[in-house]
Amino acid sequence: GNATGPPHNPGAGSSGSSAMAAKAAEKGPGPPPVTAAWMNLTKNLIGAGIFSLPSGLKSGSVIPGLSAMITVCIFCSSSFILIAYLCKRLRCETYREVFCIAFGNRAGTLIDGFIFTNGFFACVAYTILVADFLQKAAEGLLGVVPNRIMLIAGNTSCFMLPLSHAKDLSALRYTSMMGLVIIAFVFMFIVSDCWKSEDAPSNLKAHAAHLNMGIFRTVALCTGAFQAHYNAPRIFKQLHGDLQAHAQTVLASFSTAFTVYSLFAVSGLGLFGDKLLGNVLRNYDPDNTAIMMVWFGMAFAIIFIYPLVFTAARESLVGSQPFLQEALRRQPLFAHVAITCTMVCLISSVACCVEDVSKVTGTLGAVVGSSLCWICPSSVYLKLSRKGQSGLSMPLNGKALLPYNGPLSVYTSLLILVGSISIVVGVHAVWSN
Repeated sequence: GNATGPPHNPGAGSSGSSAMAAKAAEKGPGPPPVTAAWMNLTKNLIGAGIFSLPSGLKSGSVIPGLSAMITVCIFCSSSFILIAYLCKRLRCETYREVFCIAFGNRAGTLIDGFIFTNGFFACVAYTILVADFLQKAAEGLLGVVPNRIMLIAGNTSCFMLPLSHAKDLSALRYTSMMGLVIIAFVFMFIVSDCWKSEDAPSNLKAHAAHLNMGIFRTVALCTGAFQAHYNAPRIFKQLHGDLQAHAQTVLASFSTAFTVYSLFAVSGLGLFGDKLLGNVLRNYDPDNTAIMMVWFGMAFAIIFIYPLVFTAARESLVGSQPFLQEALRRQPLFAHVAITCTMVCLISSVACCVEDVSKVTGTLGAVVGSSLCWICPSSVYLKLSRKGQSGLSMPLNGKALLPYNGPLSVYTSLLILVGSISIVVGVHAVWSN
């Protein structure tokens, strides 16, 4: 058919393409990719922290624990939308920029500190999980339980340290998908196992409803599980700055995460009851072939996810410390090696001292999660929505940068109160368990 048509005219083709491009530009970027953003956000939410949630539900019991989980989900999803609202009104593209507009450029160091702390202790949790999985797998294959400290030292020397020095991590991003596939398999395995278990009804009945300080441990672990708020501006940008599309995405993603988390937590508690450990997969015997494959698969996936999280933590540390920036400028190779080796060795040293991963994830949820999810965005809104505030980075004729809303002010004040209580009481509940 093409042979009978008119000959190709490069000039005409180019002008035609330019005209089409101009028309496309006039129409705008098109509808926001809600489905892609939903998948991206859900992937950010559901991770290795899911393995500690059954233990968290055990501390709070089924009915109060699930009530706490859905309350945390509502608080976290609403503050995720609040961050996007702040980005839109203040014309910001990062979480750090939003906070700096309200509290000055120096306050950005606080956000850098939270990001560093979150990344550092997330790597500690990863190191503990890898030790858990390899220790159980070795017990099944070799019939002996290797020394945990030696296992962490060997893993650090052979895998974590070399991978953390890598500068190009693009190839490692595919391992996060592998981790999600394994988590999906674990989810289906444990839910079906609970469904077939004869002990599940009695275990759930025994932990149906009791209210004590353990509920704060539940809140801390759930806050960590629903924490992805530093990525809120990126998700908002992916949705072309459409606040309604952002709200729809957040509602869908957090609802999906809550459904997965609640089913998994109830199933884990039903399966193991009082014997439940901080990492639910440690409760299985090593003679289970399917779980053996899960242990090796999760260990492999986490080893290659570790450098991605580690690099973000290292960049936050360097970005907040001028003397490290100067060292990297003068002696880039030596400074890079020194910073990386020091951080990795400290992470592994902490992991050697803590065997229960839920203590690390719970502490992160109580401190960093409460701060980044609830306290910081709420403080920004309250600071910028009150008239007559001085010392703002962008004052508009002495008036507030944001329109004042009474119910929203009450709600954000509540988030600050709950977050502050969670930091103090949550840490105590996590470590006294």
